[in-house]
Amino acid sequence: MKAFIVFTMALALASAKAVDSSNKEKRGLWDLGSAQHDSYEIYGYDHQQSHGYYGNDYAEKEVKQVITKKVPVPYPVEVEKHVPVEVKVPYPVEVEKKVPVVVEKKVPVYVEKKYPVHVDRPYPVEVKYPVHVPVYQKEYVEVPKPYEVHVDKPYPVYVKEPVYVEKPVPFTVLVKKEHKKPFFG
Repeated sequence: MKAFIVFTMALALASAKAVDSSNKEKRGLWDLGSAQHDSYEIYGYDHQQSHGYYGNDYAEKEVKQVITKKVPVPYPVEVEKHVPVEVKVPYPVEVEKKVPVVVEKKVPVYVEKKYPVHVDRPYPVEVKYPVHVPVYQKEYVEVPKPYEVHVDKPYPVYVKEPVYVEKPVPFTVLVKKEHKKPFFG
């Protein structure tokens, strides 16, 4: 990093000296007349000064001299080359948008229509009384009927015998402990 800073400082100083010397040489090239004469030429007062107060009608021919002088370059000059680079620029593109279209489907619809149908009108009919209804002969069919049967029901029988039931009974047992008697006592 330090080497880079030192190199840039040296380059800046060398370029400053080269600019100063080239300015002096340019002054030697273009020093053709006085500064006042140049200012008159710039603003168009050249005719009044050269031809007097009243002026002359003839025109002077202007002679231009081009002087070229080779100036040695004291430092390497880097030339920047402008290379075209592809840049993607957005541009409008027409895109067909898909719009939903509603298509009506034909569905059969059933409509009930009433048609007139011919029906005979009711008419009176004579009925003779009494009305004879056919009667069939009665038949007797034997159907087995249920009858009572005696069934013995279980009943409790009491037997007088002693029944022994073993149950644990709590009782206390006394255990005697033997105490040793001391010799001196």
